[in-house]
Parts: sequence; structure tokens; C-alpha cells
Amino acid sequence: MSRVERDPERGRAAAAKLKALGVKGILIKAAEQGYITQLACKMPECFCPEELGGACYFEQVTNEWSDWRSDWMPTLEHFPVSKKEGGKAAVDNAILAHRLCNRLDHSLRVGRSHGRDLERIRKAREEGIRRNNVQIGNTEGDHIPTVEAEAATPKPKKTKKAPEWTSLPDAEKAQYLLDHQTIPDRTWTDEPRLKHEKRDAFIRRILGFPKTP
Repeated sequence: MSRVERDPERGRAAAAKLKALGVKGILIKAAEQGYITQLACKMPECFCPEELGGACYFEQVTNEWSDWRSDWMPTLEHFPVSKKEGGKAAVDNAILAHRLCNRLDHSLRVGRSHGRDLERIRKAREEGIRRNNVQIGNTEGDHIPTVEAEAATPKPKKTKKAPEWTSLPDAEKAQYLLDHQTIPDRTWTDEPRLKHEKRDAFIRRILGFPKTP
């Protein structure tokens, strides 16, 4: 049933990160056996706001469901055979997902109301913006105030260089993009995704890598 080539070495590293978040059970076993190799939400669409950290952002496992952070804790998604279709919780039928992304994906597929989840995503985005403002010293969420800016000696402007990974060969660039799920498509190509095209397939179509087994 396995749909990808296993990588136990990367899987063990992912398992260690999952354990640190309080994850137990099948997800750990799947990672240790190389079926899960990255701490990233692998749902068809990840709804975690980029302002919060995107697909690679996860919170600690908790039973406090009213806490917004529980939305972004790691959960098991049955794939490629869904639970509805009889899929079992097994190492070769498991992918990593955010709790909210898992729930919202199901709601969208069955036509269930999901307004509350969209509101939780909005609040999570606001929290991400607040955290970013705090990190840069902008607690008001507006411009960062400066003291006597007019009298300050202007600093020479730095020329913004393109990230080093953009100049990598296609094969290495493809692997880098797979390892960094939060990099937007527009930063490395002008080509749009096809309808329902997943990130892995999109990278393979544009760059020709990784090669199809």
C-alpha cells in the first residue's frame, strides 16, 4: 500500500520531533519506519496560516479542545485509503495532518457546515500576526517607532539577494522545496498549479524531479 519510497533515516528525525510534541502510536511508528519523513501537514490543502508558520507549524498535543492551539496539533489521517472507505490505522496508511485541517477537509468533502473552523483560522492568523509584531518589536501592529529618526545617520541600503536555493540544479531544488513546505509557489515559478494538483506533483511537473519511480 506504500505510495512513496521509505526513508528511515529522515523518518527517525521526524519521529523525534513528533515525540517532543507529545505524539504517540501509529504516527511515531510510521515515522520510525520511514513512511513519514517530515514534520509537515500533508492534507490536500493545509489551512494553517502562513503568518503562524504554515504546514510545518505544529503545537503540543493537548486535550484542551477550546484552546485554539489544539487546532494545530499533529493528528493521524488515513491515506491512501480513507477511514470511510475501510482504511485502517497502519504505518503504510498514515500521513501527518493538523487537527483542524483534518476536520475541515472532511467537512468540505461531505458538505458539513464549517463556519466555526473558518473563524478559528482567522483568529489563528491574527495570533500569528501578533507574534510576528512582538518578535520585531512592533507591539502596536503598526509601524515601528524610532527615536529622532530625522537626526539618525542613514544606514546604507543592503541589496536583497535571491535565496541560495533558487540557483540549485533542478533535482536539488525540487528536494529543497519538498523539505520546505511553506515556500510559496510564486517564489520559484510563474506557472500556476492545475486544478486539484498537489504540491509534490506540481514540483515534479515543473522541475522534472523527483523522478517518478
